[in-house]
Amino acid sequence: MSHIPTRRPRIKPLLALACAWLLPAGCAHYTDVSNFVVHPRPLVTATEYRLGPPDVITIVSKRVREISGHQEQIRPDGKITLPLLGSYFVAGKTCEEASADLQLLARQFYDDAGVSLRVETFNSKRIYVFGEVGSPGPYAYNGANTILDVLARAQPTRLAEPNRIHILRPARAGSDVKRMTIDLDEMVKRGDTALDAVLEEGDIIYVPANGLATVGLAFQQLLLPIQPAAATVRGPADISSSSSSYGNGSSTTSNR
Repeated sequence: MSHIPTRRPRIKPLLALACAWLLPAGCAHYTDVSNFVVHPRPLVTATEYRLGPPDVITIVSKRVREISGHQEQIRPDGKITLPLLGSYFVAGKTCEEASADLQLLARQFYDDAGVSLRVETFNSKRIYVFGEVGSPGPYAYNGANTILDVLARAQPTRLAEPNRIHILRPARAGSDVKRMTIDLDEMVKRGDTALDAVLEEGDIIYVPANGLATVGLAFQQLLLPIQPAAATVRGPADISSSSSSYGNGSSTTSNR
């Protein structure tokens, strides 16, 4: 039986390629600090909150019992439907503006309606967290979210690179994308919260993987074309082994 040489994957070149390809991207450091950090730090970033789907609101009125305490989620069309008053468009309005409009509607039935509206659940404005965190995804924006506050809830994993966390602010009208890199270790271990900026609606936090995790992922991706071939090569051997075992078992049974 002739020996067929097997071709082994070149692990070292693949690993070197992974390092060269991914490590520089992980080392990026952004310095648009002045676009995020304001001294003194503001208590809130939003000048006014405008309603939008799917915010949940509650109506309060001492006189109009039909709507007092009524809770409603703003529909995708921007409207709410209230007892007695019917459908009303609230998207894009502040609580004060919507309250004044509802009071006018209620005056058709009550002289002194005294209607007010408050947001029960803030759902329409978001901040986004991606990367090596335990809870990625959108987080409700309430106007006072800070970087540390959001990261404490998102929980970076052991695979994260805590000293190179990227904060991105998408382009607004007439502006470019803004980026800043923060060191979470400095914030937590030394109490250095100088860069713990108050976030704005739509801000993105990206927690990159550390060097070893990045190389491991790249290495796994580079081996994907090899794995199916390896499984195919093992297949006949597995079948042969199974057939041999089955044959031995049958022989044993027949000898009995």
